[in-house]
Amino acid sequence: MYQHKFKPGSPGHSDEDNMENRIQKSKAGKTTGSLSNYLMGNNATIPEVGKGATILYWTDRCAYEVIEVSENKRECTIQRYIPERVDGLGMSDSQYYKYEKLDEQKLHLVWRQGAWRAKDSEIVFTKEFIAAHPGGEWSLANALTEEQISEIYQDGIFPQKVVAGITREKKIFRKVNIIFGVRSEYYDYSF
Repeated sequence: MYQHKFKPGSPGHSDEDNMENRIQKSKAGKTTGSLSNYLMGNNATIPEVGKGATILYWTDRCAYEVIEVSENKRECTIQRYIPERVDGLGMSDSQYYKYEKLDEQKLHLVWRQGAWRAKDSEIVFTKEFIAAHPGGEWSLANALTEEQISEIYQDGIFPQKVVAGITREKKIFRKVNIIFGVRSEYYDYSF
């Protein structure tokens, strides 16, 4: 009998058997534009409370502290540092920071589909509401009153509020390129 083998981290595959061998992959030119971030992004680090964490962007890096880790180490909460630059070198590639104060900004991360992902949500229109306004009828002017537009958007450019029958909260998971056990802040002045 043929049994299909799932690639670890693929949809429908449990990462339980892969938890001790978690390897996060970074792709040069796709997830990062700097050699340092590429090298740091290919790692199998695991979060530990009280240790640092660094989110790796295209060329920048942001320092966090791990403040909470689930028992199975598949979920954690990190909190952003307010880094203080101590080198006095101005717009330089050589940057040194002091990490003492934490910001209010926290991120909840989940190991999912072979990568760390930030758990978040967004407000979207319900399928039923969209289906009730097919084709050319779908426009805010035709589908909503001015009061509904004001209540849903609240001066924003995206929906901001859940309104029964019109909008709903949708969970989203954004991939995060991260290394645990390291606090590193870096700002690329060339961008």
